[in-house]
Amino acid sequence: MIKCVSFDFDGTLVDSNGIKKEAFFEITSPWDSSGEVVAEVYELWPLADRYEKTRKIAERLINRKLLPEDSSVETWGTRLANDYTACVESAITNGAEMPGASQALKDLSEMGVLLFINSATPIGPLRKILDLRHWTHFFRAIYGAEASKADNLRSIALESGTAMDAIVHVGDQLDDRRGAEQCHCHFVAMVVSNCESTVRESPFLVEDLRELPALFTRISQEKR
Repeated sequence: MIKCVSFDFDGTLVDSNGIKKEAFFEITSPWDSSGEVVAEVYELWPLADRYEKTRKIAERLINRKLLPEDSSVETWGTRLANDYTACVESAITNGAEMPGASQALKDLSEMGVLLFINSATPIGPLRKILDLRHWTHFFRAIYGAEASKADNLRSIALESGTAMDAIVHVGDQLDDRRGAEQCHCHFVAMVVSNCESTVRESPFLVEDLRELPALFTRISQEKR
């Protein structure tokens, strides 16, 4: 029986992967109007967090003399990270949810399933967005980029007192699946045709999160 569900956030609960990528181009457009620097950083460090990406962007802007002569990587990296956070918070708060997200959270909560967030977004901005979307009350706890997906799952198991084989992690990217595999818990891939999921070959898939309760029954039956 599935007792606990861990949700990734971007691309799983909210259609925000595109928003986040576009925000990097938007905040750097005064100095990198072609988007060449941002595209290069995305290609070389696709899994880097916002702070790593903005630092790499600042470094390249300075090296190409696109910023004032006395600019420092640390100062500009921090400035760009703050600009990025402000830009995405507003857009994601008002952005479209993934199919069935609100109803699935309500249904699973009413079933007595413990819900957690396990995201690659830092906890501070993530908590603010969840508050603004009025979703915070659904979750027992919120885990973010301060630890890996696998380490967050281990913390979730300890906090909830739940065995790994009674936990499902729902996500849309390879780091979600790998985290679940490392912890030997179940993984469900969120795959929507117009979104950039990288886990479409996973055995358990949903296109609408309202499908989760029925899928959990299948998972439990296959465990026997």
